[in-house]
Amino acid sequence: MKLIEYSTQWAKGEMFEGMCIAVLGILTLICTVLIWKYGTTVNARALVIPTLVIGLLFTAMGSFMVYSNNNRIAEFETAYQANPTEFTQAEKTRVEGFQFMYPTTLAIISVCFLVAVLAFVFSKNPNFHAIGIVLSVFGVALIIIDYFSKERGQIYYEHIKNYL
Repeated sequence: MKLIEYSTQWAKGEMFEGMCIAVLGILTLICTVLIWKYGTTVNARALVIPTLVIGLLFTAMGSFMVYSNNNRIAEFETAYQANPTEFTQAEKTRVEGFQFMYPTTLAIISVCFLVAVLAFVFSKNPNFHAIGIVLSVFGVALIIIDYFSKERGQIYYEHIKNYL
């Protein structure tokens, strides 16, 4: 298989992941509307704004991933046809450039879970509990996203190194 085919596979995997995130965001927004309409308790009311924010964030993140990777496929094909060696080197540099994000994301996830636990342990405020719940959902989503993204990135990087 040519490297361009691996590059396209990688971008399509990122697009699929983006679609999943966008769907999660839309489902979260639907749940937000249902909580807003039917939630009568203080805790339900406290969840409305945090779930709205996370739903919008997931929808925006997922949509951006789909859009950018769809454009990236066309850019890949053009760059590969122009100069395969230069394309391979540029991809190697690009993939090496985003590898630092995985440990950074783990730190962000850890902070999300820590804040969530602290919100439940040290506060009786429903707003803090709602924020803790949303941070937990955000942390789980980031773990899932990074798990598959890191694996896909490592496989792609190995193919790049094989072509160099």
